[in-house]
Amino acid sequence: MRPPRTRLRPLLTFFAVLAIVVIVAVVAGLLPRLERQRGIQAAAELDRVQKLAVNVTAARLPGTDAPLDLPGDLQAMVESPIYARADGYLVKRNVDIGYRVKAGQVMAEIETPELDQQIQQARATLSNSVSTLKESEAALTLANANLKLSQQTAQRWVVLEQRGAVSHQETDEKRADLEVKQAQVEAAQANIVSRRELITANEANLHRLQEMKEFAHVTAPFDGIVTARNVDIGTLINSGNGGPARAMFSVAQVGTIRIFVNVPQAFVASIHDGGAAELRVQELPGQVFQATVSHFTHEVDTTSRSMLAILLVPNPRGTLLPGMYAQVRFPGAKSASGAVLIPGDALVLSSQGPRVAVVDSENRVQFHDVKVGTDYGNEVEIKSGLAPGDLVIMNPTDSVKDGVEVEIRKSNNS
Repeated sequence: MRPPRTRLRPLLTFFAVLAIVVIVAVVAGLLPRLERQRGIQAAAELDRVQKLAVNVTAARLPGTDAPLDLPGDLQAMVESPIYARADGYLVKRNVDIGYRVKAGQVMAEIETPELDQQIQQARATLSNSVSTLKESEAALTLANANLKLSQQTAQRWVVLEQRGAVSHQETDEKRADLEVKQAQVEAAQANIVSRRELITANEANLHRLQEMKEFAHVTAPFDGIVTARNVDIGTLINSGNGGPARAMFSVAQVGTIRIFVNVPQAFVASIHDGGAAELRVQELPGQVFQATVSHFTHEVDTTSRSMLAILLVPNPRGTLLPGMYAQVRFPGAKSASGAVLIPGDALVLSSQGPRVAVVDSENRVQFHDVKVGTDYGNEVEIKSGLAPGDLVIMNPTDSVKDGVEVEIRKSNNS
């Protein structure tokens, strides 16, 4: 029989090997975790040592050295819808959208069968009234002849009555016949006047219809460009601009373009009638158009606190088109409100309202609650919450928080 110690030796050896395997596994699992923890601590220490770099620019007062840029809408000097004056069907169309037309140029032709029949009827009526007038004139000639005969007869019977050859009764009958003949002449004369007036009315009606027939040729009212075309060949055309009628074309006069700009109340005093401005369109890079302030509406909009200004810019080549969006620059505009301007991307819209991240003298971030004025596109007017010269952070990220120390990088606009 084997001794007990000899039997326990393999068991102890097994447990020893098992313990070594467990220790090795534990160590192998802990080492990567410790390494990652050391990396995280090193990164945190690096973030603590390195400061957050931010781009800043200074809030500025608008002045003569800083031109005012405002958005503007371009509209044609004159833009008129073209309606038909005659009913019918469109048989010919000579222009389309984008065509340039001259004043008096035929844009379309309308077939007017009903109007043609009315013209024929009016001509027939006029001809009939002329014939009736001739009949009335002949009747007047006959009445005058009868009157002359009656006058002579009455004179003879008066002489015969004085001689006692005829009775007094017979002389009275001749006198009465003379009065009847005079009345017939007057009636014939009045009938001729009426016929002539009827002829004048029929001529006027025929002339009116013939003028309406001229409207079968739809012409351009002025030199311009066709901005809309709502009909095509075969379309039923209704005259006028009410009911089922609709505009056939729309023509815009683009030789001079009007620009409508809403000027903030603070800048109105520095912009005057006849002042110069510059117009730029994003789709026309490198081109600057000289504009002139024509007039103001002299009424401040209570919603936007701005006044509408109308500018004029020559457009001889038709480069500028109605409906374009443009930037209008006023070189000498100056604010009278004391507000400051900052880039639009420096404004932070949060649940607490509009805010701006400002870097103080110790290079630490402070968020200021601000009151926003007019949005000029690239820049935003700040009425309160900022002072001229405050360094505001552009495009602040989520890492920009109150009290964070940052490294300043000046932008090109500061």
